Amino acid sequence: MKEKIIMIVFCFVIFGISISTLFNQTVSLFKKDEKVSDVVKGHELETKKDKSGVKGAVDSFTSNLTGKKEGAKAASEVTKKTSGNTYIESNQVLLGKEDWLFYKSTEDGDPISDYQGTNHYDEATMQTIADKLTNERNQFANYGMDFYILSIPNKASVYPEYMPDTIERKDTTSRTDLLMKYLEENTDLNVVDVKPILVKAKKKKPVYYKSDTHFNQIGAFLTVQALKDKIDGKTDSLKNVKFDKVMNNYSGDLACLCDMQDTFNDDIQYQLDASTVNTKIKSNKRILVIGDSFSEVMQSIMSQYFAEVKTVGVWSFDNTALDEFKPDIVVWENAERYTDRYSWISLFE
Repeated sequence: MKEKIIMIVFCFVIFGISISTLFNQTVSLFKKDEKVSDVVKGHELETKKDKSGVKGAVDSFTSNLTGKKEGAKAASEVTKKTSGNTYIESNQVLLGKEDWLFYKSTEDGDPISDYQGTNHYDEATMQTIADKLTNERNQFANYGMDFYILSIPNKASVYPEYMPDTIERKDTTSRTDLLMKYLEENTDLNVVDVKPILVKAKKKKPVYYKSDTHFNQIGAFLTVQALKDKIDGKTDSLKNVKFDKVMNNYSGDLACLCDMQDTFNDDIQYQLDASTVNTKIKSNKRILVIGDSFSEVMQSIMSQYFAEVKTVGVWSFDNTALDEFKPDIVVWENAERYTDRYSWISLFE
């Protein structure tokens, strides 16, 4: 009898959530767009390219579902509890083990396919990307500037042990792993792949937030050192610098996306203590970083190790930045879920 009562209550809860979700999704079609999370800002231009016909109608509907808060928090909390802390109701956020959150949107890259290893580049595609990047390197050289490729891994690639067991992997090698290896072995491009460094470092220090898509300041520091090592071979050591704890209950962008900041808020936010930086190895180079939101996280640390640093979103970059800023080095940074951009975004129109 007790089991029947529990089952009836559970069914009513799920029915209520379904009705609430359907209602809010329907209402959202008639509302103006709300503020979009930083996670999806960079992809807005791409998703706006084709909004005609049936595909446009479908895209419009799905984009209106994204980020809607009405009813989302209650649904997420209920599903988290009723599933035994293994699932939350969200179109964009995946609940992993020990309350780790992962990004699962397919409209802002495809991080789950990256993790599963189901979207590999074929060799012809990698050769095309290599030829394109080589051509862009040569064009930067005409300006007297060196060109670097910087790849930053998705959080799931660094912390696969916290991904749900229900997400099966076909191949632990991702398409970005294949591409970076191909570029290193078949071109003379300056390629910096920080995945191996971050995977090694996580054994001693946290390098990503549990509730955010991005790495923390420790992860950003290690990425800057990997880049600087490629540029001039002079790096600072994680053992020699200090990080101040600026917040003990940080809640990241993924927690915001599912409106559960009060639930997922046990991250520690660090900040590099500038007084502990080895100023003797500071480069006199001016660096322009073309990239995504990871570049913004890195900027304050990069400024400690290079003469001047400017970051610009890939959607905002044009050649005038080269004439105005006159960098010595241009870095094209992409998070793992965005490496396809190397194939279809042209830095020189």
